[in-house]
Amino acid sequence: MNSVNIPKMDNKAASTHSQNPEANYEFFNGFGGFVEEGREYEIFLEGNNKPPAPWINVIANEKFGFFVSESGAGFTWAGNSRENKITPWSNDPVSDRASEAIYIKDEMTGKVMTPVSLGRSDRGNYRVKHGFGYSVFHHEEENITQELTVFTPLDEPVKLWELKLTNTSDREKYLSLTYYVEWVLGTERDQTNPYILSDYNNEHEYLSAKSIYNYNFHKHSAFIFSSEMITGYTGDRQEFFGLKGGILNPEGLDIKLSNNTGVCYDACGTIQVSVAIKPNECKTVIFGLGQSVDLEEISILRHKYNQISKVRAELERVKNYWAKTLGTIKVKTSDRAIDIMVNGWLLYQTISCRINARAAFYQCGGAYGFRDQLQDALSLLYADPGALKKQILIASGRQFEEGDVQHWWHPPMGIGVRTRISDDLLWLPYATAAYARGTGDYSILKEKVAYLKGPLLEENQQDAMFTPEQSDMVESVYEHCKKTILYTRTGEHGLPLMGGGDWNDGMNEVGIKGTGESVWLGWFLYALLGDFIPLCYQEDDLEFAKELEQRKETLRSNIEENTWDGEWYLRAFYDDSTKLGSKENDECRIDSISQSWSVISKGARKDRALAAMHSAKRYLVKEEEGISLLLAPPFDKTNKNPGYIKNYYPGIRENGGQYTHAAVWLAIANAMIGDCSMAHTLFTMLNPIHITSHRKDALKYEKEPYVMIADISLSAPYTGRGGWSWYTGSAGWMYQGLVNWFLGIRKEGDYLIIDPATPASFGNFSVQYKHGTAIYEIEVEGRSRGILTAEELILDGEKMEGNRIKLLDDGKTHLIVV
Repeated sequence: MNSVNIPKMDNKAASTHSQNPEANYEFFNGFGGFVEEGREYEIFLEGNNKPPAPWINVIANEKFGFFVSESGAGFTWAGNSRENKITPWSNDPVSDRASEAIYIKDEMTGKVMTPVSLGRSDRGNYRVKHGFGYSVFHHEEENITQELTVFTPLDEPVKLWELKLTNTSDREKYLSLTYYVEWVLGTERDQTNPYILSDYNNEHEYLSAKSIYNYNFHKHSAFIFSSEMITGYTGDRQEFFGLKGGILNPEGLDIKLSNNTGVCYDACGTIQVSVAIKPNECKTVIFGLGQSVDLEEISILRHKYNQISKVRAELERVKNYWAKTLGTIKVKTSDRAIDIMVNGWLLYQTISCRINARAAFYQCGGAYGFRDQLQDALSLLYADPGALKKQILIASGRQFEEGDVQHWWHPPMGIGVRTRISDDLLWLPYATAAYARGTGDYSILKEKVAYLKGPLLEENQQDAMFTPEQSDMVESVYEHCKKTILYTRTGEHGLPLMGGGDWNDGMNEVGIKGTGESVWLGWFLYALLGDFIPLCYQEDDLEFAKELEQRKETLRSNIEENTWDGEWYLRAFYDDSTKLGSKENDECRIDSISQSWSVISKGARKDRALAAMHSAKRYLVKEEEGISLLLAPPFDKTNKNPGYIKNYYPGIRENGGQYTHAAVWLAIANAMIGDCSMAHTLFTMLNPIHITSHRKDALKYEKEPYVMIADISLSAPYTGRGGWSWYTGSAGWMYQGLVNWFLGIRKEGDYLIIDPATPASFGNFSVQYKHGTAIYEIEVEGRSRGILTAEELILDGEKMEGNRIKLLDDGKTHLIVV
């Protein structure tokens, strides 16, 4: 474990830090480290010493959220993070420009301070802590100690800033506090700005704004308020910034605000309050930003969070929610980096960013992806199985009468794309089978959900964006799943058609003419057929069960007969039957996911599966660079056009870089074949804490040490640089890989299976699993002696054969020794 003292600070910084009980960081890398037993990541800003890119926190409930970087920059949204931005989204990592700010002005000296750095390096030291559902900023300047906590409640459309100010001088301080936000109220500020109408409510003391020509959200009012009496306000950004000012130095802090609101301004929301603080006194001020279609709700929220006690109670509620949700499984291993990621950050990233926000610094999506959020929700099978069930029902409702689905869609409007992408729809039965198997709740199969209806794609049309209608056809989730399987067609080699791309959307030209086939999709289909057949028997659909059993065996035979390339499996066949992912190719000779899923599907011949994994390790795993490639060599000059993947520079993203989603699958596959050492190596290579353990590594990698990233570049000079962070499905798969396959904790109905794949060098480890009111303490021993199988367990002192135990929700604590 890399645990060190904080870096050298000047006396003022040391004094500031001494007020915090945590004196040490874990895995400090020169920019920050973990505190609070890994539940928070603290970043230390001193002069020009700041992270190489914005290190953010994504904080969101199901209908409202924001992200904030270590500089205090970020943006806020409601309902849909792309279509209904409240303040501007910027993914400029150089400027990291803020669109919301709080200013503190000493009225006696005229000095202006900010509790967040806003990117400035000349205002002393700042400490920033990102936690689960909140971020905290610490700063001291002009004898004012500032602590700013920002969060959003669990189920309300409002963002709260709690600013604690302590006067450390020997004289009373008279301060004016100004809260500024730059409105968007739609997709792009350039489009909405001329049509933003602002207003001030004197009775309830809040400034509001709405975009009167925003078709989907024109009835929604954004609003800002404070716990203190508002002494001035304006809806005019030009007035507040002045002719030469900006977010760092607004000239409006030196004038009395005009109290102007209305339309045709350069729109902003600015409110001002005044406070007096005696020597050694601490004063707390609340600022809030929200949006609602209901004026009564605005009034309720404004008055509720006018009370500091209500703000603190809600923050405690947020912390308790995350502690409970993330605390279902707690691990303690010899690798502290695994513990930190599994015990919090992986699931936090999945829930807060992927499922709730659907946005982060490098991507502002807003939409649901059919396959994306189903895969994300798979990782919540233990922590929140209801979330997986909910996503299955949502996805079922985005299926057309014919059986295909929307690739993505925007709530609440439902506008989205109908495509020929071939794997989307099959994640529905895969996720449904996983839910039923993991929870034992088969009632989901009978849940009724309506289909969509809309125009079919023309013969040469690959996709179409439109808002579909809801169909009158309503069927059970089981029938929805069944329809996806029946919709899937095969080509001349007996493999599923590639369509407009399988899991790799970038290979959108491989099967564009309708005859290209996907080997990976063959393995995936084989896996889900095996999982879905028990559901057929559960529904007494015996004829379909037998049909799928035959189809499954035929599919395996076709894959083995047509796609083995001597040392690994092919990736696909082009429309003209040319091989892709073959030793005959100059580019993309081998692709990772065909090899991984030959194992994950449990379909490949054992000797071939082992050979395929050996080839993947030989050609795709670059241990010296710490990169696990998607394919090699990258596409560059080949005459065949696989699709837009070729537009990426060789070695970047899907085109021969690390695509982390697939790299996790390779780690899982190694665990499944019992190559414990390689599984450990791959999971270690993927862990962002290990990647950023030293300053030089963090500078190269750039992205946050506490969340997963989508990709890592191979090509010089960017070798080792992380791609976009936060908004990636690799977080959910990393959690499943580490918990289910590496540490070997899996649940099937009322049974817990313990089947670790850790190497002897990993040593003993423990897992705490909360099952309802019961707690299961699992101690895995003997790993240092090289024992590879769990053939018996000791449950509460009694020996049991095998590695399965019946779970009881009995309020007791049970001890399992493996």
